[in-house]
Amino acid sequence: MPAAHELPALNPEASSAYLPALTGVRAVAAYLVYLHHFNPLQTGPGIEGTLEKIVREFHVGVPVFFVLSGFLIALRYAGTEQMTVEWWGRYLRNRVARIYPMYFLVTALAFAGIWYNTRTFSPGVWLLNITFLRGFFEGFVYSGVAQGWTLTVEECFYLSAPFVFLLLRWRPRLLWLLPPLLLGLGAILVGLLGPKQLYGLFGNLRFMLLFTFFGRATEFFVGIQLALWFRQGRLQPKSGSSRTVAGLLAFGAVILLLNAIRGPYTFGQEHPVGIILNNIVLPVAIALWFAGLLTEQTALRRLLGSQTMQILGRSSYVFYLIHMGVPHGIVTRFITAQPLLVFLLLNVAAIGLHYLVEEPFNRWLRIVRLPGRRRVAYDGVA
Repeated sequence: MPAAHELPALNPEASSAYLPALTGVRAVAAYLVYLHHFNPLQTGPGIEGTLEKIVREFHVGVPVFFVLSGFLIALRYAGTEQMTVEWWGRYLRNRVARIYPMYFLVTALAFAGIWYNTRTFSPGVWLLNITFLRGFFEGFVYSGVAQGWTLTVEECFYLSAPFVFLLLRWRPRLLWLLPPLLLGLGAILVGLLGPKQLYGLFGNLRFMLLFTFFGRATEFFVGIQLALWFRQGRLQPKSGSSRTVAGLLAFGAVILLLNAIRGPYTFGQEHPVGIILNNIVLPVAIALWFAGLLTEQTALRRLLGSQTMQILGRSSYVFYLIHMGVPHGIVTRFITAQPLLVFLLLNVAAIGLHYLVEEPFNRWLRIVRLPGRRRVAYDGVA
């Protein structure tokens, strides 16, 4: 690691580089989550086959997003952070532009659907959703856009990342002290707030470990470490495909282990050992895979970097938001027996919404003038 008071030098080429393969990875992660929610191999209630059980563990697409976010935010911003209104305004503007417009629109659609079906509307639950606070309450974590709970975790990382980077300037070795400190803070919050039974606000350790930034921070920090190594030049281009293959094998092995230890739990990640596999071991496997995509010229890298995968990767955030809930319900209302066609139509809708709604809002929010503002490239962070 670098000496104290020093981060790896900000390499302009590395920090501003567009990495096509990692954009393609976003589509893969979104599709894994889709298969997890709509398992095509389940033939009936209670009927399970080996492959069906394995696909059930495809929630592992979420750690892919988290590691990727840690990598890209560190790559773009580590070493640039300043405790000034100008810097924070630009940084937060970019993050809001990237995440919020589509989330707000899809959340509005979700609550409109609730009102249409039940003629009820809860302003408090709506407020918790549009502020991302619902992700701290077990009782509300799946309200609104159910899969949107992950955005609470993402937003916690976005808000804390500049402070993490400042700490790393002071003591770079704190990088691997911070995740256990955050975990300890999460446990304290569970101890203080759990007994109060405030709609499941930090209601128990399992919830904290699986659904909050305090339990999931390691995934982001693995991405940060990978970005620092990439900026230092420690990930040099190499021949062969050893990193890519090793990362994918480790990724697959974790899925198989999660399936093997599931026991009475719905998913393997709920098992105490599964939490360790999902939150700590899996991110390392993902980082190894990413290192291969960054440094090795493989067929997989070319596929993920193809024009088709770029379109699917850029629209993957919208796909993630609409792949279940009201949009999915609208599609399946007319096409119930064609899961592949449903998947394709959701992708078409996601691509259209990305180019016609998400990207225009993104650009508009970014061009609102700030003192000394400079254009920041689209970074593909989910």
